[in-house]
Amino acid sequence: MKARDLLRLAMSNLRENPLRTALCALSVAVGTGALLVIAVLGLFGQTQLQAALRTIGVSGLTVYLDDHGAGNPLSAELADALGQAVSGIDSIMPIKAKTGTVRAGHTTENAVFLGADDSLGDVMQLDLLAGSLLTAQQADAAEPVAVVGDTLAQALFGRTNITGRQIRLRWDGQDRYFTVCGVVKSQTSALGSAVSAIAPHLVYIPYTCLATLQENADQVFVQCTAAADLSSVSGQIEDYLIRRGQVDGTVRVQNMSGMVDTVEQLAQLCVLLFLTVGAVTLGVALIGVLCSMIAATYEKTGEIGILLAIGAQPRDIRRLFLLQSALLCALGGLCGLALAGGALYGLTGMLADWRICLALLIVSVACGGIAGLLPAVRAARLDPVDAMRN
Repeated sequence: MKARDLLRLAMSNLRENPLRTALCALSVAVGTGALLVIAVLGLFGQTQLQAALRTIGVSGLTVYLDDHGAGNPLSAELADALGQAVSGIDSIMPIKAKTGTVRAGHTTENAVFLGADDSLGDVMQLDLLAGSLLTAQQADAAEPVAVVGDTLAQALFGRTNITGRQIRLRWDGQDRYFTVCGVVKSQTSALGSAVSAIAPHLVYIPYTCLATLQENADQVFVQCTAAADLSSVSGQIEDYLIRRGQVDGTVRVQNMSGMVDTVEQLAQLCVLLFLTVGAVTLGVALIGVLCSMIAATYEKTGEIGILLAIGAQPRDIRRLFLLQSALLCALGGLCGLALAGGALYGLTGMLADWRICLALLIVSVACGGIAGLLPAVRAARLDPVDAMRN
């Protein structure tokens, strides 16, 4: 039989029972649409998560002490000595943190003040929008300069570039005036608007404005060289601090890059989990298609016998039912993709990638062919005389 004759017969068979065809197509549409929504939202979520982790800007290693007692503190001086003694360290920066408020005019915002030095740009991946980061001269001389986020700049002055403007910082019950030397993209904005609205702003000021070089640092950020083995560097840091630094407490070295990778892997697992749920939905729909095609073979037994009697080959019968099943799933897939794509665009403004849509449509048609394989083989094996008698 010619291809156009097979197509005409397949479409005619689908039109003979419109309710069954519509229900089967609807089930396929639900499965395909669910897969599209999950794929688009999952990929978008992964992209946003990766961007957020890059915006937060922490990578490499972070060092801190647990159960610190009366022994040597993890100070800025010790951090400098650590950077000289341990191989594989590219840059190192002690961090001292204090909470307080930032005020300009009549506007007051909560903030966390982070004491840093000129290694700030090397250790943390900050997106500089205006001005400059802390310089070595400013850090050594404890100059009253500050690097703020763009959301804080907008809250205080209504614009992003506020370099040269004075702000009043308050911590430990004392007010101090600082000049803004740089504006970076806010790191708390990566956490989402709901979280960033309540999270304190981060303000970077010279380390010596918050503590002396001999005082205890809260953490030490370490950026390793590209060729360095992070595990080896971590071991060297622990060995140096315990054996040579004689610090009091338990040394903790965390691989921030590894933690970022772990978060990304968990996000991928979540996407795969939801895709599996969508695939199960599509599988249930294909069971419906299989049942529909088996019922169609029973209903068309007499017609199959006539076709075989007038010269149709068994392969033509197989092709007919495979084509009918594929057309049914293609119809459902197109409807599901159209509805899911329209809903995504209407609710979130996101357009589904055409490659994802094409891949899902191919999957739907292929699965339809698989679902129709058993009924097609059964129909092709019918004896013409028995089929016409039934």
